[in-house]
Amino acid sequence: MERTTITRFALLGLLAVGLWACEDAPPPPKPATPGNAATGLKVLTGGGDPTTGAPATPTGAAPAGGAAAPAAPTEGGEEDVNEIAYAYSPIGKRDPFRSLFDQLQRDDATQQLTELQKFELDQLRLVAIVSRIATPYAMVEDPSGKGHTLTRGTLIGKNWGRVAQIDPECVVIKEEYRDYTGRKVTNKTSMCLPKPSDLKLD
Repeated sequence: MERTTITRFALLGLLAVGLWACEDAPPPPKPATPGNAATGLKVLTGGGDPTTGAPATPTGAAPAGGAAAPAAPTEGGEEDVNEIAYAYSPIGKRDPFRSLFDQLQRDDATQQLTELQKFELDQLRLVAIVSRIATPYAMVEDPSGKGHTLTRGTLIGKNWGRVAQIDPECVVIKEEYRDYTGRKVTNKTSMCLPKPSDLKLD
């Protein structure tokens, strides 16, 4: 009986000692991480080279032995550019959307035509010339038989002809007109008195 009691007390004592030892036991060691002495590797932070152990270059810093990094572009990725404002003024300029030839024709039409400008030159007939005076003059007839006096500078014909010279037998008419391309064309025509052989005698 006493032996059984002693045995029970001994077991209880051992159990108490075991529980006390479990409470005071130190925590187990942490598992090994990459870069410890066992593996021979180094763990780097900041994006360094794991093979050489070189630290990463800070953002924005110039690389060693080189030029400084280019400056960051401005907002929108474009540099500020000074622009010079230009305003087009149509004053004194030809309308680029209007035909030059039409414009020239319109300018000519605005001028008032004379009586002789309503006829072609071959519709007029030279009937007389007075040339041996300070201001020579001549006379022509239109298809209706009406007579018209010519002096230097008189406008005549549909092609803006002008009397340039009055000789004893002929009148020289200088025409200036524009062709279909709008180019100014100059033409000289001589209107002469009929020869005696050309006169019809009744």
